[in-house]
Amino acid sequence: MASKTICIAGKNNIAINIAQYVLDNFADYKIVSIINQNDNGKNHFQLSYKLFCENNNIEIVQLKDVYPIENLIFLSLEFDRIIKPRLLKTKELFNIHFSLLPAYKGMYTSALPIINGENKSGVTLHKIDVGIDTGNIIAQTSFKIDFKMTGQELYNKYINYGTDLIKKNLVQIIQKNYTETPQPIQGASYYSKSTIDYQNLVIDLNKTAFEIYNQIRAFSFPAYQLPIILGNKIYHSRILNQKSKDKPGTVQLENDYEKVISTIDYDLCLLKDRQKELFNAAKEGNINFVKEMISNKYPIEQRSKEGWDILIISAYNGKYDFVKWLIEDLKWNQNSMNNNKTSFAMYVMTNASTSDDIQLLKYIKENCAEINWNHKDAYGYDILHYAKKLSNSKVLNILCQ
Repeated sequence: MASKTICIAGKNNIAINIAQYVLDNFADYKIVSIINQNDNGKNHFQLSYKLFCENNNIEIVQLKDVYPIENLIFLSLEFDRIIKPRLLKTKELFNIHFSLLPAYKGMYTSALPIINGENKSGVTLHKIDVGIDTGNIIAQTSFKIDFKMTGQELYNKYINYGTDLIKKNLVQIIQKNYTETPQPIQGASYYSKSTIDYQNLVIDLNKTAFEIYNQIRAFSFPAYQLPIILGNKIYHSRILNQKSKDKPGTVQLENDYEKVISTIDYDLCLLKDRQKELFNAAKEGNINFVKEMISNKYPIEQRSKEGWDILIISAYNGKYDFVKWLIEDLKWNQNSMNNNKTSFAMYVMTNASTSDDIQLLKYIKENCAEINWNHKDAYGYDILHYAKKLSNSKVLNILCQ
């Protein structure tokens, strides 16, 4: 290996973002990667670090392979294994932890701060020592936890702030010009893997409305799961002003979109998940049903685990009127894309190429001025690349005009 090496061990967008940053800014360093055990090389809710490394010719190694490297900077970014510093020659071992250490060492930092009613969290860059998230602090960034923020939204903030924190401190790390601050004893907390069982989530209804509300938003992570309460998937809730008069968990009112239950103190309105019906309406081009959902204040901006919204779904299925309605009446983002960064326009092109119906493609080419036709997806390809592979001459003529 090269005399100067940066090892990025971990997963998801944060590992990819930092690897790309190193590639772009530190050409004299070789990057090697250690991949998490559950990374199968396919993009899902987050992009695959393994796939990124393969596409960018970044060497994938095993943990034991970096033990003997002396001039090594080791960055743990959501890495799934415990590092034993005594086994490595280097002392430059760093981790990004998704909390404001010393609080919330360990697991489930996207859920527990919300469950506990915290109004802020943050990310910590720290040295790796023999403990679990106990190393000296290099830098921290804090941010507000909004009262409506869900577990998935908090996780996304961790990714963004964690990426920025590494970028701001990487030069100092490389130059060994950083300050270490021991973690304080006061305010320290730790949570193990047994704290939450995501395979058997149970919402405790014998609580106050505020406590149940926090449980719901903490476990609202649509890419993986939603809490189930009294037989319904719930994506969020709303605390009502009226005091509860019945036993906690008693249903007071119910319709297709909401279920009102009693709690220890105030009634709580549970907001039912209807994503499946929303996506089916987009697939079928059913504008009236989506208008009904809007009138019931249902969040139609939802995305699937793969990042598909109703614009992408309707485009993929060639629903001209539905797409036109979203673009013209709802002012939908014309550059919407999925987790692979496949754009709305790419889906329109694919449908036109395979169905030989170019009406929708002609419409967006003539009317959607905001579309970036040079956009490249996560694999580095633009719309023309895929259109040439599908080789529909009418589509190619439109794109090349």
